[in-house]
Amino acid sequence: MRAGGGPRRRNRGPYVRGVMGRRPVPLLLAVGVALFLGLAPRPAGAHATVLSSTPRAGEELRTAPGVVVLTFSQPLDIRLSRASVAAPNGQRFDQGSVSEQEVRVPVTSNLPGIYQVSWTSVSAVDGHTLSGGFRFGVGVSPGAGAVDAPLPGTGDLALAALRGLEYAGLLLAVGLLLVLQLAALTPRLDWVRGAVPLALAATAAAGLAVVLGEALLAAGGPSLDGVSAYLGSGPAGWSRLGRVAAEAAAVLVALRWPRLAVLPLGAALVALAAAGHAAAVQPPALGVAVTVLHLASAGLWAGGILALAGQRPPGGWRGREGRRLLVRFSPVALAAFAVTAATGVLQGAEELSGVGDLVATAYGQVLSLKALAVLLMVPLSVLAWRRLFPAPRLEAGLALVVVAASALLAAFPLPPARFQEAQAAQAGPEAALALPTDADLTMASSTGDVLVGLTLRPGRPGPNTAWLYVLPIGGEPAASRLAVTVTAAGREEAVRRCGPACRAADVDLRGGESLTVDIAGSGAASFRVPALPAPNAQSVVDRAQQAMHALRTYRLDETLRPAKVPLFVQYAFQAPDRLEYQVRGGGQTVVVGQQQFSRDGPAAPWQSTTMPAVQVPTFIWDGARPVAARALDAGAAGPLQVVSFYESLDGVPVWFQLSVDGQGLVEQASMRAQAHFMTHRYYDFDAPLTIAPPTG
Repeated sequence: MRAGGGPRRRNRGPYVRGVMGRRPVPLLLAVGVALFLGLAPRPAGAHATVLSSTPRAGEELRTAPGVVVLTFSQPLDIRLSRASVAAPNGQRFDQGSVSEQEVRVPVTSNLPGIYQVSWTSVSAVDGHTLSGGFRFGVGVSPGAGAVDAPLPGTGDLALAALRGLEYAGLLLAVGLLLVLQLAALTPRLDWVRGAVPLALAATAAAGLAVVLGEALLAAGGPSLDGVSAYLGSGPAGWSRLGRVAAEAAAVLVALRWPRLAVLPLGAALVALAAAGHAAAVQPPALGVAVTVLHLASAGLWAGGILALAGQRPPGGWRGREGRRLLVRFSPVALAAFAVTAATGVLQGAEELSGVGDLVATAYGQVLSLKALAVLLMVPLSVLAWRRLFPAPRLEAGLALVVVAASALLAAFPLPPARFQEAQAAQAGPEAALALPTDADLTMASSTGDVLVGLTLRPGRPGPNTAWLYVLPIGGEPAASRLAVTVTAAGREEAVRRCGPACRAADVDLRGGESLTVDIAGSGAASFRVPALPAPNAQSVVDRAQQAMHALRTYRLDETLRPAKVPLFVQYAFQAPDRLEYQVRGGGQTVVVGQQQFSRDGPAAPWQSTTMPAVQVPTFIWDGARPVAARALDAGAAGPLQVVSFYESLDGVPVWFQLSVDGQGLVEQASMRAQAHFMTHRYYDFDAPLTIAPPTG
């Protein structure tokens, strides 16, 4: 009893009172999860994997292609990325050119049979090497199994073992530094020991082996030039060299000043994060910072447990000295565990396409083993914190299981979510069903520099699939990274990926609803769904074609986007071969037969050149058969009919929308294609107009 009455309260030390409070675990988990759900960046896609190919994986061709083209999801190291094509007779063709995101392999064979494409990509972003392949057939079906299964190879597993040693050494070094610091508090615990230089030496040796192994894997064998190319230039190689240098410096510093080793050790953690998937996150600095925080917190928690396992407290862990160290360590460990768990859950969720992957895939099974080991550590840590059953060695064993599982996960070429994306991407946009057929209702719009083509299938009242073709100026690699949301009648719908430029969502429509497609970073494209089913408007298009092509003269105003400064042009046409146009704020051109007259401004002199004669009239929708022509305003009062349809012009997907008057004349036409958003306003049909060569 103390003076003043009442029992004496056990002093758990300033760390427990100040850091943890009375309810440490729920509080820290809530704070950690909230923090990282709000701030953690999203990965831009791990590894440089194939987004699309020509020919597509599994495609059957009549003749062999002159060149096989592979497009990748990340910028490539053009010196080390490679591909080859094996013909049915065993002849091998190697790549002719490698650009930033594309590999081209010329094929000089037209033998019937199955062709095998093999590729190895080395990412210029994070330095990771990924290999894969697929088949296509000439005159025969290539069969199933066009995309390789995402399982680690022998080289990947060897690197995983070395990477596990490096991870364990790093965590142990961080944990030893923490435990030594805690032991130096008053009263000092002089019995605490820590072989920091030995742990760092093992880390440096394993790290050097990992970096050399990655370089050899990227080079395709023991090539000094290849290893030098991998390590000698670019952020990925510099990060790996910096990691080896920092780990070696940590060993040298620890031999004389063990506690100061925290400085080069921190640099090694930063270099390790910069050489991994964090470098592919946007923005990279935030991705690296979050990964460093994850590694550091794991070192304080799991590394601290490994460090405790090597201690021999007088009287054991239930004795006074052992309890004193546990009291100092527990609040730090629990806080670090909350941060580690929050970031780990987010990182793991990014690599799974669904909960079923935890059981159905090898990657998910290893991840499940890691999660189970962490869950088993939680009650042991709580028991140790309460000093009911301290078992550091048992916890250390589970920590090593977690480290080994983490290293093995890093060895998988593609986790389930990335593999599913690669399969969908290799199918190509046509096979992904993003483009319309005659039975569909289709419209198009744009936002920013992104073309948004919407196809409703079956286009009738009730459940529909909204197929979206989203294509920015950057093409399919940029399209694959777009985040797309769909809102129909005020309700956000789940969006699934079906190819690099393809997304799909299930919607329930009756007609008259508003459907919005939001592209992160670009804005939103809105569509007004017409009354369903929208009637066939092919006869309206045919009548418009007949009426417009019968014109002798007409004018149009053109607006062209998506340039930051839209282009405005005024045209005048006179059949059969005359036109003139003027760019707002720019030059003027007159074409009469085979003569073209141009000047840069009103005061500039005319320049004359000879060119092939133009054909007048001609219109932007000429050249292909309209697909899915539908009336968008059936039953609406007014003289105009609005129709939409799709055309494939020289293989380029293009959407049109025409406003047609009662005589079949088009008053307005809009065209939507990649990086080409054009609107025409037509007027002065068959008005008096003479286009003559300019005078002077």
